[in-house]
Amino acid sequence: MKKALAFLLFLLFLLLAWLAWGWYKDTVVCCEEKTEPPVAVQYGPLIFDCGTDGVITNDLWPDKKQEILAARIEGKKLLLVAPYFEGEEASQGIARAQKVKALFTELAPEDIVVEARPVGDCEATKENMLHELRYKWVTRNDDVIELYDRTAILYRYDSDQEIVTPAVDAFSKEIAEFLQETGDKIQLTGHTDSDGEDDYNMELGLKRANEYKDHLMSLGVPEAQIEVSSKGESEPTVPNDTPENKQRNRRVTVQIIE
Repeated sequence: MKKALAFLLFLLFLLLAWLAWGWYKDTVVCCEEKTEPPVAVQYGPLIFDCGTDGVITNDLWPDKKQEILAARIEGKKLLLVAPYFEGEEASQGIARAQKVKALFTELAPEDIVVEARPVGDCEATKENMLHELRYKWVTRNDDVIELYDRTAILYRYDSDQEIVTPAVDAFSKEIAEFLQETGDKIQLTGHTDSDGEDDYNMELGLKRANEYKDHLMSLGVPEAQIEVSSKGESEPTVPNDTPENKQRNRRVTVQIIE
């Protein structure tokens, strides 16, 4: 009897051992074998080192640089707008843009202009396009100052007539064709220098915006696509301390409405 009981207990032990092995194989061993290694983060052709502000490129950069250069438009300059991140000053963005500028050895230094723009966290934005670097071929001369997201058309002193030059004419035709093709809307904002009274300058800024609106309508842009406003002297781009700076502040800005 004791031998029979011992034999039954031995069989029960074997059964429990078999069941335990089956559970271990189907859960622990199974899942360990199927666990995939973490996927390495893939960055674009260019990122900024968050610790040193250095520029890091990979084997995708030569093709990206050629793509940028191939889009060059005669008479325009390459605008590089680099990010400055949370807790940083705009000067750090300018420093980054200067480092990217140095990568374009195919262009003369005077054919590249740099600016900066605020962005969020450095590490969190590394996967975004070129780590939030923006670029654009722009017109930059004494009469048209094209930024990344807007363009300034300069005006004569105490006048609501833009300075008519081939550069202004070319830009006006370019933006008119773009608006007719896309159906986008634009915001025209008139600005003045600091000469004159506030009320007068607000009125003058609005006259300038309406004048340029009429100009674009004469080129075929529907009135419904154009909105106008005035900031008068309240938003100078540079201090009104020299005749040259005052000239830059007498402007109408052209901005696509998102």
